[in-house]
Amino acid sequence: MKADRPLVSSPYLAFSIGAPVITISAPLRGKVPGVLAADLKLDTFSDFVQAQRPGEHGIVLIFDSMGSLIAHPDFAQFVVDAMTHPSQRQLPNVKEIKTGVVATALRASLGRDRYEGSNRDDRGRDYLFRMAQFTLGEEYTANILLLAVQDDFAQNVRSLQFTGLMLATIAGAAFIPVVWIFGSGMSRALKNITAQAVKLQTLAAPDPSPVASRIKEIHELGGAMELAQRAIWSFAHFIPKEIVRGIIDNSISTELGGVREEITVVFTDVRDFTSIAESADPDVLMHQMSRYFSVLTEAFLAEGGTVDKFIGDAMMVFWNAPNPQPNHVERACRAALVGRAACDRLNSQFETEGLKPFFTRFGIHVGDAVVGNLGSTERMNYTALGNTVNLAARLEGLNKQFGTNILVSEGVYLRAQHCFQFRALESVLAKGMTRETRVFELVGALT
Repeated sequence: MKADRPLVSSPYLAFSIGAPVITISAPLRGKVPGVLAADLKLDTFSDFVQAQRPGEHGIVLIFDSMGSLIAHPDFAQFVVDAMTHPSQRQLPNVKEIKTGVVATALRASLGRDRYEGSNRDDRGRDYLFRMAQFTLGEEYTANILLLAVQDDFAQNVRSLQFTGLMLATIAGAAFIPVVWIFGSGMSRALKNITAQAVKLQTLAAPDPSPVASRIKEIHELGGAMELAQRAIWSFAHFIPKEIVRGIIDNSISTELGGVREEITVVFTDVRDFTSIAESADPDVLMHQMSRYFSVLTEAFLAEGGTVDKFIGDAMMVFWNAPNPQPNHVERACRAALVGRAACDRLNSQFETEGLKPFFTRFGIHVGDAVVGNLGSTERMNYTALGNTVNLAARLEGLNKQFGTNILVSEGVYLRAQHCFQFRALESVLAKGMTRETRVFELVGALT
């Protein structure tokens, strides 16, 4: 075709097809009357627009307000059809698109300035579309329709996900050894601190060094636990361990006062200790007394006794407090016999070392007493008070009168005669007492 043939005339655009150029002219508004003309290869323009489509399979359409296509992926084919079919000698129109996702999107956005939605083509691909109107000059408008296949972007997302997963896996694999080393060290430190806490409850000796850690808080916790363990362990050397345990687990009150309990009390004393002390070197005597009290304390603690106090060369021990002991009378008698035997063995060592022996006398009585905290709010002592305690001390002193080692009251004899051998002595009026007391010597255990 050598001559231009008019194809379509729109309210604002005039199109004609020449081979192979399309001329577009538009009136100038607000200017001197005239015509602006530009020659465009619209099929090339469509290719350019389509190159900017969203995604690999996206579609871009541009059409004016009359529906005339300005850009379309198949624009060149539309033009060929218009030139070869005289009945269709006009610019392609969106009305000619009757099938496919483009037609569906056009129908959905018909009559709207802006619309977006989704649909699916016959191949099962999901599309997202958006139609928007834009202006050409002051009065004329055109429309652009964008369609994008979801999978085009999903592939990128999946690729990013896979890449991120791989990077996370690599980072995690590299980080695991660090976490394992760090976590193992922290776990060991916490286990050691837990072991220290258990030792704190059992009053065991503290570890030679505190738990160390590169984590400041755990390091400080280990130091604090070691300090507490050492303090409690040291405290248990000044106070009976059963009392300390009771204070830790809150079974023993730290307030002044006591309760009435039946207890068995044992008093010990060293025969002629005043004479021994006068002739002994104080340092040597102190060391000798420590050895002596150690063997007696071991015998009493083995039977669950509560060593209440050391009074010079004497000891006061009681049973059935702070914890109940149904056989407390038998325990006290057995402890006295074991203690006497231990002192005999120790005296053999003293004599070998050129030291004077300590002959121990015991007094045992059972009865009611008030057991609890005695003293002041600043300093108190867990002990027992009452006539039972006084009579046990008097029985210890009566050993000198009878030439015996272990004297017990009638109450002890009646409660323990099935386990031990006793020798009955006369009734006496102990010092400070208003009633006579039948006295028995504890000889030994029944075979």
